Amino acid sequence: MSDRTCRCGGPAVEQSTDGAAGVDRWVDERPVGAARLPDDVARVMTAFYPAGPVETLDDFVAATRAAVDGDALGVADLCHVDGETPHVARTGDETYRFRCFYDGVALSYLVDEPVEIRTESPGGVPVELRVTPDGTVERSPAEAAMSFGIATEAADVTDPTVETVYGHVCPYVRAFPTRERYREWAASVDAATVGLPLSAGLPIAAALVE
Repeated sequence: MSDRTCRCGGPAVEQSTDGAAGVDRWVDERPVGAARLPDDVARVMTAFYPAGPVETLDDFVAATRAAVDGDALGVADLCHVDGETPHVARTGDETYRFRCFYDGVALSYLVDEPVEIRTESPGGVPVELRVTPDGTVERSPAEAAMSFGIATEAADVTDPTVETVYGHVCPYVRAFPTRERYREWAASVDAATVGLPLSAGLPIAAALVE
């Protein structure tokens, strides 16, 4: 386990945001890394990350890696927890418990065996994934979606640390049973977020750990 203080996976701050539901927050562009972020997401991330501007998901990956000392992540660097958590990943002989569901996704790119991931959406609905080393992805529900995002207040942070990156970003990287569930959640949290099919978001995890 990493000796860094993991403050990811805390409760997302819920706050109705006027007009949030009217913003086009869904990524249809492929390759997904080149997709342009919604204006509010780009604005907050660019203000937060010293390595900005952050205008695409590829920029988000580069800025995040720069903020965590530029190193690729290893299994020990993920946000492990010892107690109960809704974010669990299993390999053939190991069970991993994380503060953030995306750590389980990242794990699937760090081990050379199938990984089964179970998480819960903000509404409590379970979302499950099975990722194999050859890139095969099975997901349930089939229409599952996910989000990337950042707390609105992050725009006021100066000189972010690893801990503030975890604290402002990880609570808004979530899985959802459907696109509509993502849309409802995005309109209720005080964060700038973007949504995409769960399978489309997996390459971002690969880029973070490679």
